[in-house]
Amino acid sequence: MAEVFVLALGDWLERDVSPYLSYASAERRETVARFRHASDKSRSLWAELFARQRLAEAAGVSFSEIEIAHDEKGKPFWKGGSLSVSLSHSGGYIAAAVGREAVGVDVEKKRKAVPAVAKRWFQPEENALLERFSEPERTRLFFRLWTMKEAALKYAGEGLSGGLETVDCLALMEAARNGGEDALAGRSFSLEGDATVGVVTRRGELPTEARLFTIEAVEQGVYGDAYFAERAAILPTEETGR
Repeated sequence: MAEVFVLALGDWLERDVSPYLSYASAERRETVARFRHASDKSRSLWAELFARQRLAEAAGVSFSEIEIAHDEKGKPFWKGGSLSVSLSHSGGYIAAAVGREAVGVDVEKKRKAVPAVAKRWFQPEENALLERFSEPERTRLFFRLWTMKEAALKYAGEGLSGGLETVDCLALMEAARNGGEDALAGRSFSLEGDATVGVVTRRGELPTEARLFTIEAVEQGVYGDAYFAERAAILPTEETGR
């Protein structure tokens, strides 16, 4: 079964990442150096470190044995390893999914939903469902659908070029409830009321919870004076039917 992990950065989002760069790959250090804002540097650095740690845990190997590379479309993969990985970050959250088979994950910080965006990228039945709700339920549903669309395209290895409008989120939700083990399915998780995670994979591999972590400071951690502390298990958001 695939696993979904969420890292809440908290005040680490704005902290100087310089003390932790030595734990990242050379490629990641170059990427971090190109960013101007502390928050962008933080999301970039901790996304790699978090994903590598989760892959190491799942595979039963040391952190140093994990190297994450990217294909020509930017999809991350464990170089030389057998597990699949997907990554996303938004606001103060980082999401990573790890599975034996292909998996896609997306996290989005909630903001006001723009009807024009839904009209452009959502399918008619998805828009009809949105219109049944008023705020704030409409915004919550909007981001459940949006994250599931992005996760589905990451599952396929296409990224946004694959076309958000081609993804039928209601079919993915229905498959999560009643589909066969090989059916492509999607599931959502709500984070502290201000962010949403969507994950897409085969129904037989679909995770039943998301594991929430924070970064904690200690005298001797995995990354100098820091380590990832597991805090809670988050249950899926109730699926909305057709």
